[in-house]
Amino acid sequence: MSVDNKVKSQIPADKLLTMLFDDGVYTELTPVANDALSVVTACGKIQGQNVYAFAQNADCTGGAMTATVAQKLTKLYAMALKTGYPVVAFYLGSRAQIAQGNMLLDALGDLVASASRLSGVVPQISVVLGDVVSSTAILANCADFVVMSENAKLSMSADSECKGISKASLLVADAGEAVDAVVNLLSFLPANNLSQAPVVSQAVPCADTYLDKDSELVLFEKTGEGAVVSFARVAGKAVGVVKTLGKTLDCKTCKKIAKFVSVCDAFSIPVITEVNAEEFECLTGATALLSAYTEATTLKLSVVTGKATGPVYMTLAGKAGRMDAVLALEGAVVSPIKPEAAAYLALSDELTGTVAEQDAKIAQYVATELSAENAAKAGYIDDVATTDTLRNKLINYLDILSSKRESSLPKKHSTI
Repeated sequence: MSVDNKVKSQIPADKLLTMLFDDGVYTELTPVANDALSVVTACGKIQGQNVYAFAQNADCTGGAMTATVAQKLTKLYAMALKTGYPVVAFYLGSRAQIAQGNMLLDALGDLVASASRLSGVVPQISVVLGDVVSSTAILANCADFVVMSENAKLSMSADSECKGISKASLLVADAGEAVDAVVNLLSFLPANNLSQAPVVSQAVPCADTYLDKDSELVLFEKTGEGAVVSFARVAGKAVGVVKTLGKTLDCKTCKKIAKFVSVCDAFSIPVITEVNAEEFECLTGATALLSAYTEATTLKLSVVTGKATGPVYMTLAGKAGRMDAVLALEGAVVSPIKPEAAAYLALSDELTGTVAEQDAKIAQYVATELSAENAAKAGYIDDVATTDTLRNKLINYLDILSSKRESSLPKKHSTI
């Protein structure tokens, strides 16, 4: 299928916007703006919250980008900055009026700068439903979240074999699923960085986790296998959850977590980090992750669920990450180095007998001397919980620390 035919086969802009907004009702912005009909801009309500949106119009020049279109979208971003409403963007492709040359590039530059300026002020969600490349790909990737259809592409080059799936916050089958994903995402997010995230009044506990039942939305599944990040709810309140999986934390995993923590911090969403990892694979990734946690001023709770060792403990559960409270499950382990290595050093004179007997002594040392209970007695852990009491303890800490106020130092930004 050619690019033109592929774009024309997409859902028209007006139908996409009708699917997106409550009851299909929205107000089209600047509907008669000269040659800007290839993109439709609108404002309407999603779950009662005002939201701006724009969609490429496949029925008009395939949704081609022109200087006038870029100026129209720049105006929409300016309105979002003034009013504090989220922005949702639907991208069908990357057609552009190349004949406009530098005039188009100049207008696109203003547009990308507007999107970047809005970052961290209101939530931005890009929905990629076609092959989006080059400058348009940069604009789409400026969003906090990217929802991609399975046959779409997000790349700097049309010839690239990389489809950019790792950039997807959520991967969906089609436009209908994409709209549902956007609505679900927005249900966890405040309208802007000065508002509070929506609260669900009827929260139902889950039998096997501290999260509310059926509340978890897993993100960035196609990258960073060492951890799972998700939005969820605890007692009806939106939280970000980082769950390490007992694996080495590689660079992609660290970058995924850092990105997620940064977004949660921008919109003051509490972060709960489940710690079960012994080491980092990459110095760059470890440093980036530490910087994200240290810079974040949102409420941060850590739960040591397995092993928290050395730099991993320091970053995700220790003072370096500036956690507000650190809990641990019974049976968890906190150690300055790998637990077995720590036990071997401490018991070097006692490790006699068969291999099985030595292993038993090491296991006993880890279970007692490196236990969460010992760490709590030494002041390194604030509380120890069982799987049955963890939910109530987390609810209490979220309530106690809900009025947290912490200002960052007077600087432009971190250089890490």
